Amino acid sequence: MRQRNISEIFFKMPYELNEAERKTQALLLIPFGLITSFILSYIWFGLLIGLNFIPFFIAFCLIILGVIFVLYFWSNLDNSYGMKPFNSPFQLSYQGYVIILLCEAPAFFFLMLALGLTSGNIWFGLGGAVALVYPILGMFFRIKTFSDDSILIPKGKAVLPDKVVLPDGKELSSGEGRVVTETVKGFGFMPLSYWILALAVGLYTVGRGFSGIQLHFTSGTPSLEAAVFSIILGLLLQTLYLFPDKLNKIVPIELRTKKGFLFMFVLAFVLFGVSQFLIDLVTVLTS
Repeated sequence: MRQRNISEIFFKMPYELNEAERKTQALLLIPFGLITSFILSYIWFGLLIGLNFIPFFIAFCLIILGVIFVLYFWSNLDNSYGMKPFNSPFQLSYQGYVIILLCEAPAFFFLMLALGLTSGNIWFGLGGAVALVYPILGMFFRIKTFSDDSILIPKGKAVLPDKVVLPDGKELSSGEGRVVTETVKGFGFMPLSYWILALAVGLYTVGRGFSGIQLHFTSGTPSLEAAVFSIILGLLLQTLYLFPDKLNKIVPIELRTKKGFLFMFVLAFVLFGVSQFLIDLVTVLTS
């Protein structure tokens, strides 16, 4: 077999390389990652925003470290979780993206803490860190839900509201609410998409609750009850996006299709608006 050069190794997906080449790829990532992390953190956070860029440089380095971990232990992770795409139309399997997010979770947590520390609002940073990492942990513990298997919609299971693709690549249009007559491919529960939706409904809400705890002990407002309510409500809304398979049995639309995901997208905005109204209401009632 022809030996690949460095440029070929660096830009290949891990499953396209053998174990020795993956370790070489991980080693190559160290100098490239350090230089890129320094430049990005210095320009983005140091020059443009005017913050101390060192904590962000450390956070970016942790991101690189997470990628190196995945490359170095690729074989073990692939054997345990199936990292290569099977039904996924993307470069990794859905469960592969869950593992990537899990390995980057410490970096995300530290990144939000760094943002809170350098901006003078460490409590909001702590709340944001919790909101970032909580859905990742939830998806990991429910990795069978957020996997390539979610792409397949079984025969007779649902009424399709949009076009889907058969396993052989042929398109099937549902027409006027046709019942599935054979197993088809939909959008599934794509982990990155559901993680972003969970952040949309919970990041500000949970962060607001943690920030409220700090304000309660420094200025007396809001009430401790309102701050705790904000945290709990934010985490509950995020939890909703960790159980799309359960919600799929309740709502009239098939959530594993593209229109189903659009439904969840719109729902995130609705839930966020309702949550802020409820928090404001509790704040007034407990003040």
